[in-house]
Amino acid sequence: MANNVLGNRIAISIIFTGIIVHFILSACVAPGYDEAYYGVYSFFLNWGYFDHPPAVALVSGIGYWITGSSSYISLRIGTILLFSLSSVILYKFVKEAVNEKAAIIALLLFNLTPFFFIGIGLLVLPDNSLYLFWLIFLYSVFKIKKTGNAKWFLISGGSLGFALLSKYHAVLLLAGLFWLLLFTKEFRKYLKSPYLYLGLILAFLIFFPNIYWNYNNGWISYFYQFGKSTGHFHFSLNSLLQGIFSQAGYLMPWNFFIYLSSVYFIFHNESEYKWLLPFILLPILFFTFVSSFRPILPHWPMPGYIAAIVTASLWISKWKMRSIKYYFIASFLFLLILIPVAAIHSVKGILPIDKKVDVTLDGQGWNEIAAILEKDGLLNSVSFLFTNKWFTACEIHYALGNRFPVTVLNVEESNSYALWFDNKDILGKDGIFVTPDRYPFDPNELYPNNFTSIEFIGEYKTFRSGNEGQCFKVWLCKNLQNYQAHKYRNE
Repeated sequence: MANNVLGNRIAISIIFTGIIVHFILSACVAPGYDEAYYGVYSFFLNWGYFDHPPAVALVSGIGYWITGSSSYISLRIGTILLFSLSSVILYKFVKEAVNEKAAIIALLLFNLTPFFFIGIGLLVLPDNSLYLFWLIFLYSVFKIKKTGNAKWFLISGGSLGFALLSKYHAVLLLAGLFWLLLFTKEFRKYLKSPYLYLGLILAFLIFFPNIYWNYNNGWISYFYQFGKSTGHFHFSLNSLLQGIFSQAGYLMPWNFFIYLSSVYFIFHNESEYKWLLPFILLPILFFTFVSSFRPILPHWPMPGYIAAIVTASLWISKWKMRSIKYYFIASFLFLLILIPVAAIHSVKGILPIDKKVDVTLDGQGWNEIAAILEKDGLLNSVSFLFTNKWFTACEIHYALGNRFPVTVLNVEESNSYALWFDNKDILGKDGIFVTPDRYPFDPNELYPNNFTSIEFIGEYKTFRSGNEGQCFKVWLCKNLQNYQAHKYRNE
């Protein structure tokens, strides 16, 4: 009992420390392009979007609806909440599946692995809710294995449905479940259970609104996401190595080694936990295979490493206590250097990084330029604001808090703006074009025949604690005569 109480106290301390650190970082780090984009999702709630299913819109909107503001912190309140819930589920899962010691180790791994702590613990991504429901799904499968109670398939089905509403990667959960049902004697018996099929029906019913939305929008989201994972099937060693090393980079090389080594350990020594292997290996191997013929984003295989936290915590729990302490102290000290330096640079721009590759500048200055446009009355004289890229449009759009119409005049780079804004409504009207110096586009070159006149208004510099940040250029574009039709809009 005493060990149980102590374990719970340690777990609570880890979770609340994570919450505090995440709120501090939220105040420091400006939202990146994707984060601002998902923040704009919350202004246009629907069952689907050009790029993703709808859950990320709810996650990004929680803070906005609570506070009424579109600030750095409000954008990430939902992310911090979901990471905390994921931590609770992970702790409970590993505590029941292995033991208290392994559960604490799993929490430490979750909080000391950069991608998990920063990627899904701080930044707004579809993965925030995906990982929560991924863990609930794994926990329900564990309960089926442990108790033999097939009613847990209803939880499996519910979590699968919500995971699919988070990110289409969740289809790999279904693949993992089918693997167990078809190839393991322990689970094959459930093929006769009505609860399995009720769970699958529940998953379908939860996910169906997104299917229907895609049906009404030309299957846009499915085509877009499927197209990202396909291409010309020509083997590329460079792409494959990039895919492997990028995974190691997101996890940190020593964690990458531990996660994969634990899979080998489980396979050869712990048959009781082999049921986890499909949920680890299918995402990792599938996307690593994809990387052999086209570049992938490093976070695509990461769901597999969530299940690998369980196997890694089991393996590490069998190490000598001295080795465990050294491992986590080293990981903690690395993050203790990495995170403050990144946060301080985000606020002050202290590192000598070229503007073009400095990702901390993605969200910097947009609140200032939005305030200038409103304060100087520039928006009062026009009907819309626009850019030629979705990722710059979403930054100014979120900074304005949806108080002014924003669109994208570029058929190839409009993404969800193709569905949110009908450019027919602005024909004959005046607009403001804005772009940062990192993307030095000139509307005179982009739109030579779209407006009757284009007038340069000015250049506005923004600063990070005295150091120059982004410089924005603004044009007044009068009397829109024609626009690039959005090919994804249903007429």
